[in-house]
Amino acid sequence: MMSNSCSRIQRVCRVAMVVAVLFSALLPSAEAARERKVREGGEGALEAKRLLDKATELMEAGDFDRALKMYESIIEQYPKSESIHPAALAIGRHDSKKRDYEKAIPMLKRLRALEPGEGEEPLVGEKREWFLESLYLTGAAYFNMRRYPQAFPVLRKITKEYVGTVWANQAYYYIGMCHFAQENWSKAIEALGMVGAFVDPDSPAVEYMEAGRRFYVRIEDRDLPILARLSRKTEASVETTSGDKERVKTIPLSGGSTVIGSVPTAVGVPKPGDGILQVQSGDAITSTYTDVTDEKGAINVPRKNTVKVVSSGAISFTLGDLESTAGAAYLGSPSFMLLLDADLDVSDGADLATVNVICRYEQERDEEDIMEDVGRSAEKVYVTRDQVKVSLKELGTNAVVRTGRFGGQVKVEAVPEGEVPVQNDAILSCVQGDEIVVTYIDELGITGPARRTATASLEVLGPLDSRPSIAQDVVIDPLIRARKGLVEAEAYLELGRIFKSMGLIKGAADKVAMGLDRSEMVIGMEDTVPVALRHKAFKLTWELQLVADRYAGAMATCKVFNELYPESPLVDDAMVGMGNAHMENGDYRAAISAYSQVLALENSSAKGEAQFRIGEAIEARGKAEADAARTEEKRLAALASSAASAAQAYKLCAEKYPETTFASKAIEKVVDYYISTRDFAQATVMLKQVFSDHPDAEFLDSMYLKWTLVAFQSGDMATALEKCQALIMEYPESPFAEKARQILPRIQQRAGG
Repeated sequence: MMSNSCSRIQRVCRVAMVVAVLFSALLPSAEAARERKVREGGEGALEAKRLLDKATELMEAGDFDRALKMYESIIEQYPKSESIHPAALAIGRHDSKKRDYEKAIPMLKRLRALEPGEGEEPLVGEKREWFLESLYLTGAAYFNMRRYPQAFPVLRKITKEYVGTVWANQAYYYIGMCHFAQENWSKAIEALGMVGAFVDPDSPAVEYMEAGRRFYVRIEDRDLPILARLSRKTEASVETTSGDKERVKTIPLSGGSTVIGSVPTAVGVPKPGDGILQVQSGDAITSTYTDVTDEKGAINVPRKNTVKVVSSGAISFTLGDLESTAGAAYLGSPSFMLLLDADLDVSDGADLATVNVICRYEQERDEEDIMEDVGRSAEKVYVTRDQVKVSLKELGTNAVVRTGRFGGQVKVEAVPEGEVPVQNDAILSCVQGDEIVVTYIDELGITGPARRTATASLEVLGPLDSRPSIAQDVVIDPLIRARKGLVEAEAYLELGRIFKSMGLIKGAADKVAMGLDRSEMVIGMEDTVPVALRHKAFKLTWELQLVADRYAGAMATCKVFNELYPESPLVDDAMVGMGNAHMENGDYRAAISAYSQVLALENSSAKGEAQFRIGEAIEARGKAEADAARTEEKRLAALASSAASAAQAYKLCAEKYPETTFASKAIEKVVDYYISTRDFAQATVMLKQVFSDHPDAEFLDSMYLKWTLVAFQSGDMATALEKCQALIMEYPESPFAEKARQILPRIQQRAGG
């Protein structure tokens, strides 16, 4: 009886195993079929396009949160679809408008996948527009972040490869403004002179200017070159209807008949002559230029132009200081809001603004709806649980309040069990897991008097208990537990670094172990926490491993992270950081190996830096081998060999990654190598490449001096004289210009002879 029962159990198990094997065999083919459909433009591509159209509608209607979530779902669920490019562009464009450039740039870089490779057909139509706009927004983002060296290569790519496009016109503007900010006047004038127009005259935005942004004045007058020769400065005056007045100095553009000037603006009480144009709600700015002589012979004719000051409203959730961004709302605690809109500042007192705040939750779907949505991304449906209108008061401590900043709060309370929330009372009733959304209707913005909706949202978490208690060490909510773990992991990381710097290796190892417990716990939580927290957990994990000199483990962590999140830039930084750590420890072979791992990544924005660092590691390794050499002959041979190998690595950096900031540095290294080997012909070729491919490099003054010396030693006195004089004229304040002034008489003497 017993054996028969066992036999039946064994038969059932065998049948189950066969079914399991068959099912697992079907899964890859089903997955492959789905991937094939997406890749070939089948069902997946159609669904992605449907979502893209819906998200675009929501974005245009001002429902930014829902639109952004749809765009993100396209990127995550349909990575092979062409719809990911306009989706990524839309997210990057939105983040750029919010001035969240750190988030915008990685998203915009996704469109670099559109760039045609060698021998491929050039981009046309909407794909080219997507690609060019992404480059332009990336360059503008770097400019606004004051990272000018990174802006130049991106913008120059547009001006070199897409000449005559509207994007090239705008790229020249930002190139000029980058040089303007760095006080490279000649370069700024050259770039700005290539700009066809700063603003489309058919755009409605010409009638308005944004409060708080820099205000630009452009003057065109054929008499300006004559006035310049007479040492007459060209200035304009700008005046607001509220009473502020400033003088605007200008600089000439190419041709001499056009000049440009600017002045910063700020919302506030007029302070004439302080260098800042204070503006208020309803202001108009009048720019006045006095034309010395017009075409009819009239003298001192005033030329005026007027624009209206507007402010595009922006709303956000903050902490109690009304400055720092809030990460979540907590039951039993108030949520604070900050509204920025100078249009509402209509009096000298503290004005008021009203916003609508709702608490909503996602509607549950029945089993039939879920089955219908299998295989496609369903649009979420939300139900409003409670809503209140909140009055925000203009912030300011002076007797006259002119800030355009409005702050306020709403108390968030848990819904009592069995009760229905009272609508439009003073309390916002919520349940943990709900979403709070604040909405502000902006009646006037940079595009004119058109209603625009500004929104912000927060997730509702449980009560925030700040009282110390033993029970609080066990956190049930996964999101709070993950954040708590990451905070503790960061603390242990810093402690580990401190212990290591003091030489307390065992103490550092103990802190690293405790930190790894926390970060690896968050990694293991998978779908229960947001992806951003898992990214941070991976980053903390490999940083902790580096503190403990566990390079193999850190490298393995990076590889796993790269497989899971191939689009993230974090892994690039980690591997470059490992290479740098090996360099500091003198392990140059390990450093080269780490940098080479970056080059092997499919999608990496750090390849240019990695290739450049390989050259540095080769040089450092050669110097170490030379120091260890027992004879002078071997020492010189080691230096010569490493210099030649490093030059090849640098040359590869310049050729393969010309758009990175390391390309120009690499060319400088190659030029130095050719000069040291007295190969002046090759040095001249590389110098020409520097000025052709990298006209915005920071070290062009040193390159001018090197070109002068190369030409002089080659006997080309005409070129030596030309480059020496160019250095003195274009970079008069440079320390290299002083050296050029010293050698100029000798070059002139040789050139004359």
